[in-house]
Parts: sequence; structure tokens; C-alpha cells
Amino acid sequence: MKTTNYICILTAILVLSACDFLEEKPESFISAENFYKTKSDAIAAVTAAYAPNKTNGDTNRNFNILGDITTDDVSPLLNNNDRVQLDQYTHTPQNTILRETWQNFYLGINRCNVVIGRVPLIQMEEPLRDRLVAEAKFLRGFYYFHLVRLFGKVPLVIDETTSLTELTYPQREEADVIYQQIIKDFQDAEAVLPISYTGADRGRATKGAAKSYLALVYLTLKQYQLAADKALEVMQPEFGYGLWDKYSDVFAISNEFGKEAIFDAQFISGPSGQGSNLIAFWAQENNSIAGRGFGSFQPTEDIYKAFDPSDLRLPVFFVKGTDGKYYCNKWIDADAVTANQSDNNFPHIRFAEVVLIFAEASNEVTAEPSTEAYAAINSIRKRAGLPDLEGLTKDEFREAVLNERRLELCFEGHRWYDLVRTDRLVSTLQAKGITNVQEYHKVFPVPQLEIDLNQILKPQNDGYPQ
Repeated sequence: MKTTNYICILTAILVLSACDFLEEKPESFISAENFYKTKSDAIAAVTAAYAPNKTNGDTNRNFNILGDITTDDVSPLLNNNDRVQLDQYTHTPQNTILRETWQNFYLGINRCNVVIGRVPLIQMEEPLRDRLVAEAKFLRGFYYFHLVRLFGKVPLVIDETTSLTELTYPQREEADVIYQQIIKDFQDAEAVLPISYTGADRGRATKGAAKSYLALVYLTLKQYQLAADKALEVMQPEFGYGLWDKYSDVFAISNEFGKEAIFDAQFISGPSGQGSNLIAFWAQENNSIAGRGFGSFQPTEDIYKAFDPSDLRLPVFFVKGTDGKYYCNKWIDADAVTANQSDNNFPHIRFAEVVLIFAEASNEVTAEPSTEAYAAINSIRKRAGLPDLEGLTKDEFREAVLNERRLELCFEGHRWYDLVRTDRLVSTLQAKGITNVQEYHKVFPVPQLEIDLNQILKPQNDGYPQ
């Protein structure tokens, strides 16, 4: 039976453990008619909706491929044609990384739609039921936020499809319509979600996570006052966020779910197969990291030289290989001696980014950088051992914040999005010798397989083969 990937599994759901959010059990499929009866069913359904945020490619690698390899910060090992195409901007609608990402995010969306439609009908404690639905709305906003930035116009599917006979192939909606739904989902989530969790529930979406993503959405849409206001809300003491004093503490496994973590993709070491292998992709090829380093993602000389030699981030973010090149050192787990054993979470958004969102957005709504904007960016620079910024013009401050984002958030999958939203993609990459990049590359092509399954998705994005 052939079905579309964005309206996946019509009468089944991936069932994971209902008792421990971090410990996933083997997958199984249960008829929808026999599921969604109990509180445990509801919790398991929501847990399943989280899974795609950490399975976008092997151990989340597609976040780095699309967010970093497509930029001036990272180059791929030349053993994978799909990655090389994306690096050189010769990619086509047949690129399997793009197809995998599209399918994965729509899988997550469909699971969210199932939760939003079915969990309210379950007899259970109302506060928990409302929270679970709010988590699903947060996740749906998360998946759509990535889709709309990557592909532009995409299908907007917010209801569960319950049978093949009722299946209607969706058309692509304009980006502003998608953004309206994203904002609504995050707003609905922030109104209900708790500030924090304890025990096995740590890592679930929180009120602060919803607010943080709203701030980033508003920044992307150039709604700067809304972005600054929302980021400032997250920076209030009641949320408990803050910057670790040392960079080694930011990425320490012992500090997962600590004060700088807002929303992570979670991984667990051990024999369960729930660990990450991302460190192997970043490690030097054929070294002993996680059994064997792949050398797949290689920091460019340009990003290393972008750091001041006195920057305290350098020894934490980079390690020098035996070949004299520098490799990413953020995702190191000394206990991971075989593949898929790393305990490192992957930060989708952390507090340092919220601080930089506030600095950037607040600068855009004043005639010159404010005292508060300086305080925000200088808090990041102080931790890095760098002097405070002062006396900058509005334009100079804007450039300083974007540079600080590049340094602070390097290898966390943000660079491509920043270059696109600030209209710097083409100029930056052409200056670095990537001459193929053109204006139409600000969105990726709709995967050809999806168009083959649903002709209503035509026309293809401009610039790509129709």
C-alpha cells in the first residue's frame, strides 16, 4: 500500500514507554481503535511525537548537515555525494537528505495531530491531559518552523487523517500561513506548559521553550519588538535560566537539563541503542572516538580563524587532530567507546541564544544600541574572556551580534538559517568561493519523491528542475 509521507500511518502509532520519558522501548504498532483509552496511552503517544526531533538523520546529523555544511563553517568529507551537493549548492530535488528531513518532520507532525485530536477524549486528570496536548502543539510548531524555513511553501496538515477513503492530498500553503499556525501553536503551548519538570520528565517542552521559540520566530519574521519582549520574558529569574560560568560546563554531560538547557534532543548511553553517535561524525577520520571517528563534518579554517586567539571557547569547541586540522569538540563523551553509546544531548535552543536574540532584536527597535542590548551581548563575551563592546553604531552592533551568534552557536545547526534571514547567504558564500550559490537557494527544493506521490505539490520551488 502506498501512502504519502506527510500523512503517514493512518491507523497506527509508534508506542514508547509511558513511565520514563528518557527510556524508549522497542517500537510496536497498535490499532488506533484499541489505543488512546488510558492515561498511559496518552503519555506514550506524546513520547512518540518527540522522537523525530532526535531522529532527523542518524543521531540528528541532518540538523548539522542542513544548518552547518551548507555554510562557511563546515565542509563534508568527500565520501557522500548528497552532502557534497549541499556544500557546493549543486543539490537537486533527488537529494536524499532533503527527502529524509521532509519525511521525518511530517512524521512528527502527524503524531502531534493524533495527540491533539485524540488525547482530549481520554478520561484522565485534566491538568495532565492539557499539558500533553500543549506538548504536542509545541512539537508541531517546532517541526513546522524547520519545514517552512527549509522549503518555503509546504502543506499545512493540522488534523489526523483517519482513513484512506477520506485522504485528501494537501496543497502547499504560503509561508505566512504556515507561520501563523506556528505562532498559534507556540502561544497555545506557552499558556499551558509548566516552567520545569522533575525526574524522568526532565527534557519535555516547557513554557520557557515555547517562549524561546516564539522569540526566534518573531526574529525570523523581523518582528523585532515582539522578539525582544518574548526573549526578555525568558530571561526573567522565575524561569531559572542562566549562563554557566565556564564553557566546559555548558556541554558537560553532568549538566544536561541544567540552567542553560532549554530544549534538547535527548540521548542515553548504554546498551539500549538510545545513545548518540554524533561525536563520531565530527571526530577525525579513523581515530578512536566512539569506536571509529568518521571525519564526516570538518570545521573550516575560516570558522577557526574567526575566533580571537584569547577566546576561551577555542579549547572547548575545537580539538587539533593528528593531521594538524581542527575538529569540533563540543560533543565529546569519554565513556563512549563504541557506536551509538554517547550520552550527549544535542541543544536545539539554549539560553545563550535567547540572550543573543534579545540583543539583536532590541538593537533593531532603537536608534542606537541600548544599555540592555550591550549588557546582553557582553554577558556572552565576558564568559568567553573577551572585552566588552561599546560605542558601536546600530549597524556595527548588528554585525557584532551576528558574528557572536556564529561563534557562540557554531556547529549547533544555526548558521544557514542566520545567513538566510539576514540576506547574507549568497554574498557570504560567494566570497568564500562557493560560486554556485544563487538567490533561489534560500529555500531547498521539495523532494521529488513527494511530488511524484502528490502532484498538487507542483510547481517546484523556483530555480530547481520542474
